[in-house]
Amino acid sequence: MTKLIQWQEIKNSRVILRLDLNVPIKDNAIESDFRISKSLPVIKELLKRNNQLIILSHLGRPSVEKREASLSLRIVCEHLSSMLDERIKFINLVTDNMAFDDYKIIMLENMRFYKGEVENDPELARIISTHGDVFVFDAFGVSHRRESSTIGLMNFLDYAAGPLVESEVNAAKSILEDPDKPLCTIISGAKISTKITLIETFSDKADYLILGGGLLNTYLYCKGFELGDSLIERDLQQDILNFFESENAKKIIMPIDFVCSSDVSLDNPKTKSISMVQSKDKVLDIGTKSIKRYAEIIKKSSTVFWNGPLGYVEKKPYGKGTESIINVLADSNCFSVIGGGDTVSVIESMGVENKISYISTGGGALLKYIEGKDMSIIKKLGL
Repeated sequence: MTKLIQWQEIKNSRVILRLDLNVPIKDNAIESDFRISKSLPVIKELLKRNNQLIILSHLGRPSVEKREASLSLRIVCEHLSSMLDERIKFINLVTDNMAFDDYKIIMLENMRFYKGEVENDPELARIISTHGDVFVFDAFGVSHRRESSTIGLMNFLDYAAGPLVESEVNAAKSILEDPDKPLCTIISGAKISTKITLIETFSDKADYLILGGGLLNTYLYCKGFELGDSLIERDLQQDILNFFESENAKKIIMPIDFVCSSDVSLDNPKTKSISMVQSKDKVLDIGTKSIKRYAEIIKKSSTVFWNGPLGYVEKKPYGKGTESIINVLADSNCFSVIGGGDTVSVIESMGVENKISYISTGGGALLKYIEGKDMSIIKKLGL
């Protein structure tokens, strides 16, 4: 029978360490090593205690029938080796007999290359477990995924929650259970149907709700505003319509103006008041007056939770709204928690990571935790 242990007590052991090294890669280069950097503390601390590490991770969503070279973890292995200044042995194939030689760190190939990983095949978990003494789970980004390399290994080895998972859960609890007030939540995304549970979760707790992207467009569309050719979810579910009519919907902070374009190329941006958007316009960012209104709200908030950029940040100049609000947060004294890859990427590009209270590696896992979805891995870890 396996049991929960404390990761700080592990020493002189062979540790199977599940990390989330699912980083963005383009043209065979890592675009952001944020998640790798966040995994360094547990690696260094376990090495200090004379442990040998077997690192597991996934990268992307490959097909098990074809090992896509672009989704190999080899480039991540090389990058991690450079960051640690430590040799790492890379192993392409998980078998019962794997030679680790005298390496302090071993990294296995992308776990999703293996048949049975996403189905939580116990045989795959068993084979991996035979090479370790204990299992440390420090991959919050997949804490909602019941897979062989996540919860599967906990059936074969004593297991522990790593420090990153602990800090992620503590950050989420700090904004859910007893946040300093006023609490402002900023929620953006393409479809409101994918975020309605999140919005409803915070609508009772938050003092202010700021919406962005397709969520904001859809909300304004339901209120009768002209949004032109903007991203809108027109086929709404009844629960969304019910929320728009609820008392909590009054907490939504209305924008004043937008940055729009009517060109197919999205060039020639124009700032328009909310009432002046025309049928051929595409709303792509918030305008300067909206930025000012949102900044005033944030400045008087004690806690801010943010998920999703406020504009089309992939194309200039439609990231100005997001960048401006990031600067406001960076200069404020509030406790801020930010989750969601696109927003995090903007923060990194601006170099203000250290001015944000907590930046989550979680993405979907963070949202599911906040929404109160079944997180059996987190429960098993006693968090």
